[in-house]
Amino acid sequence: MILTIFIAAATTSEPAWFDLEGRVQKTMSFINDAGQAGCRLVAFPKVFNYQQSLPMLKKYHGNSLPVDSEEMRCIRRAARDNQLYSICSNLLQVLISPTGDVINHRRKIKPTQVKKLVYGDGAGDTSCQLNCWKNMNPSLKSLNVSMGEQMLKYPDPATNVADPASNLVTPAYAIRAGTWTLAPFQRLSVEGLKKNTLEGVEPERDPLTYNGHARIFRPDGSLVVEPAKNFYGPLLIGLNECHLTKTLANFGGHQMRPDFIRLFVDTRHEELVTEVDLDGGIATYSTRERLRLNTLPERSKEKKGQTDTRRWKPRIGSRSI
Repeated sequence: MILTIFIAAATTSEPAWFDLEGRVQKTMSFINDAGQAGCRLVAFPKVFNYQQSLPMLKKYHGNSLPVDSEEMRCIRRAARDNQLYSICSNLLQVLISPTGDVINHRRKIKPTQVKKLVYGDGAGDTSCQLNCWKNMNPSLKSLNVSMGEQMLKYPDPATNVADPASNLVTPAYAIRAGTWTLAPFQRLSVEGLKKNTLEGVEPERDPLTYNGHARIFRPDGSLVVEPAKNFYGPLLIGLNECHLTKTLANFGGHQMRPDFIRLFVDTRHEELVTEVDLDGGIATYSTRERLRLNTLPERSKEKKGQTDTRRWKPRIGSRSI
């Protein structure tokens, strides 16, 4: 069955700063809320690196969520229990299906500013989603448009300007791609600002500049409703609404001239260290296989909408995403 009409939601939320267990619990609570509201898709915002927190990278790394961990499997079980798609983000995006399967695991193609000290470049085999400023990259947008996307999860494009940038960049993407655009948003409270400021350093007085609100745009770039303060949804989404915009201007189809201009994309997974297979050739594998995301988490014994938080404990200092 092809899903054409469904209920979707975006979130406006502040993470549990430097608290892995609290962050996982908060994520699952939003997934449960979305499931109880009848949603089939819930999108989460990108977590950004607050500029003054640069010397706190060790603490940040120690509380990161390993993508092949029991913590992530707990989130995958929550998506399966609620039978919805979930898009979780940081400097990567993990798209989880209603069966708990990881459909796509994508690292940001090019981390910028202070984020380059924490994250490496993303691989070409996971390039079908965009994050942050990459939604403004013409070549990357062309790649997604050529794939005929109908739904885009768009994190806040610039945390230092918040709402104004989202009101400009996000609808522009929706118009050019002819796609629904979900824009979840992260918040930064006064308390959160203090937690991200070094001891002995005077924190900024007002985090308002960093804060925005989630919003959803139609394929024609129009705002569906005014941004909400917290959980944003449920909202009925009709993918068939993409047909008209793509009929008028399909830049992945009839509006393009492949005999004149083409986009070359290398979707192979590249590694600094390569392995030789049994036949003497170069061994190849995908990111999903490398991180063991091609296996489903075990079946939960709890009722639908509930998760067992006793199944795992936070692991500090493990390999982060």
